[in-house]
Amino acid sequence: MSTRIPVSTIFLRLGKAYHAATNAFEQATGVSAARWRLLYLISCQPGISQRELVRQVRVDPGSITRQLNSLQTDGLVERRDDTVDARAFRLVLTRRGRLEVARVLRIRASFLDTLVEGLSESDLRATAKALDRFTANLGDDVPLPPGLEPAAEEPQRQAGRKRVFGP
Repeated sequence: MSTRIPVSTIFLRLGKAYHAATNAFEQATGVSAARWRLLYLISCQPGISQRELVRQVRVDPGSITRQLNSLQTDGLVERRDDTVDARAFRLVLTRRGRLEVARVLRIRASFLDTLVEGLSESDLRATAKALDRFTANLGDDVPLPPGLEPAAEEPQRQAGRKRVFGP
């Protein structure tokens, strides 16, 4: 007879894993997780509105505005007027922004390989399913943008690839 895992330990583990992954990613790439999240979402959805980006990220709009201002100042993101709604902006990466995303994506591929090392396809699908259920139970009905589903996010394993992260 197995004993049920206390839910509180699941969330402690989730938090620990998130912070460990975030710290390792930031150290490897030199890009904060908050900054990367915005760059990545804009790269996947050129012309996304700032309002939609806030909806997807589910962070305080003021925080998103400050991050976007920084990305714009650094020449990575450009705000363009929305042709339909004069109050809105559309976000696109600049050439420099696209180069930065390409650089980080190369590092990210190795990072994801390391992150999921030792996990089976079944483990990954069960994890994705559980995380989706957690968010749905909390009333988050905003789906991942097209192309960002877990199947599209799986790293390509390559034999003999050097480990870049971890001990």
